[in-house]
Amino acid sequence: MAIANNIIGQYEVNNSVLSGVSGTDRVATDKDTFLKLLVAQLTHQDPLNPVEDKEFIAQLAQFTTVEELQNINSGVKDLNTAYAEQQSINASSLINKMVVAGGDNIMLTDAANFTSQDDYPAIYFTLPGESASGTFNVYATNADGSIGSMVYSAVMPGYQAGRNAAYWDGRDFNGNPMPNGTYIVNITAQDAEGNPMLVSTSSAGVVVGVEMAEDGNHVLYLADGRTVNYSQIDLVMGYSGSGTASDAGSAGTDTADTGSGGTGSTGTGSGDAGSGGTGGTGV
Repeated sequence: MAIANNIIGQYEVNNSVLSGVSGTDRVATDKDTFLKLLVAQLTHQDPLNPVEDKEFIAQLAQFTTVEELQNINSGVKDLNTAYAEQQSINASSLINKMVVAGGDNIMLTDAANFTSQDDYPAIYFTLPGESASGTFNVYATNADGSIGSMVYSAVMPGYQAGRNAAYWDGRDFNGNPMPNGTYIVNITAQDAEGNPMLVSTSSAGVVVGVEMAEDGNHVLYLADGRTVNYSQIDLVMGYSGSGTASDAGSAGTDTADTGSGGTGSTGTGSGDAGSGGTGGTGV
């Protein structure tokens, strides 16, 4: 039994040395040590008191469990690596694309030179049902990012349920163009009975950079200085280089027609709604 005791002693030494080791290397070492202990036990067992069948089977079952855990651990690591790589590729492909994520900010640039609604910045909002009326309020943004004074307000018509878009011409109550910067938009809506409706807003922005994160939740840098997490993106659109997307959401000088479910195209007249919603109205 001296040899078996030596092996057991060596196992204790290995445990002491590997106390700070984790992962696949530790599992592999434990697996190898277990096999050595099992072989030593069978080789040096007392012929008059051999290992019971049940005990031997239990030891084999323990070894099988360790091996399966090692395989599962390796498989999960491979899946995580592949997922992270795919997320990085997907995030990088968004550069120079317009994305929409939850938020109430709208970026205004060069409002004095706007010539049509195609140039207007858009705010996207989602309604749980059809609305009958609403309001579109624009506020200045304070230096600390909080909401400032109201600079514009307009009455909105009714909209269909789902995602919609509204556009601001960048001017104040008196028709004067507002300076460049980030503004906060608040949209309210009422149903046919005059009851208030829950409105969720989303902001659009052009991706100019991506910061990779190990957990796959990459940070996207937008042209207007904002940042959003990759997981927060709920709509990606083509970008024409003007104020609105060239390939999604509608743009029109008055109201827009209801889309058939596909992605709408931008037009100078009435436009089709993206994602099956209702096109935006200039406000």
